Amino acid sequence: MAQYRLFDNIIEKGTAYPLILAALELLSTFDIEAPILTDSKPDIAAEGKSLNEEAFLYNCAYNLASAKKDNADIICVEDSSYTSLNLTKIILLEDVQLREEIANKLKKDNLELTLEPNVLHVNDILRDVIGFDKLQKNIQKPFNNFNVAIFNGNKTHNLETNDSILTLMGLNIINFERQNDSDGYEILPASKNYAYQLAGKIMLDMFDNAADFVVTNDARSFFMFDSEQKKLESIVGRDIELSIFSTAQIVLLALGCENISKMGLDKHHIITDLI
Repeated sequence: MAQYRLFDNIIEKGTAYPLILAALELLSTFDIEAPILTDSKPDIAAEGKSLNEEAFLYNCAYNLASAKKDNADIICVEDSSYTSLNLTKIILLEDVQLREEIANKLKKDNLELTLEPNVLHVNDILRDVIGFDKLQKNIQKPFNNFNVAIFNGNKTHNLETNDSILTLMGLNIINFERQNDSDGYEILPASKNYAYQLAGKIMLDMFDNAADFVVTNDARSFFMFDSEQKKLESIVGRDIELSIFSTAQIVLLALGCENISKMGLDKHHIITDLI
């Protein structure tokens, strides 16, 4: 049986913690053991890679090596860490010099460089381990007649799987023009106002296309759209009031889960009476 470790050291962990809680509750619901990957290094995302590639690769390689010590694969609760870890595996596989540099750095931590652990998204677990048939049989409260806006940004992984899961929950996925635009997170340190303008325009696009709520599986986008939503409203000069959920939270709600604390819903900044 596969061994798993859940990676929780996500970017904006303080505000994006609901993504972690929901993933843990979902795995527990289906009796999948995935203890937290202990002694992990934080995800510093693509933005961190462009600023300091060595630090980016070291953090990810450290986490892969830590998982290997437990003979476990890694489950990511969101998109950024999933992309970071898989990208690191590709880079180090192709670049011998970088691989040697990172390996030498890990030796100082008494760790051995490895690219063996599989890096899985929680959506992969829903599709391949739990399975869509089992999910469908356990749906108690389908989201019939609800429109959802899925924000993908520049992400390319797991999009079809994510759509399939949400459709299975009964949701109607709407189209909107800015679904692949930048959410502004990467330019927050340089220009908060411009970053909020970018995010605000995306949210207005979703709102004006009749979205009942938004789904994002990226910690950065969750931060921008949930934690910063009131600031976005101030910048764009309109009320938005759109709740932001992860796919795991939507699945839990469809399965009939009512414990808002275990789903992390009590830690959201924006919650409507919709759910």
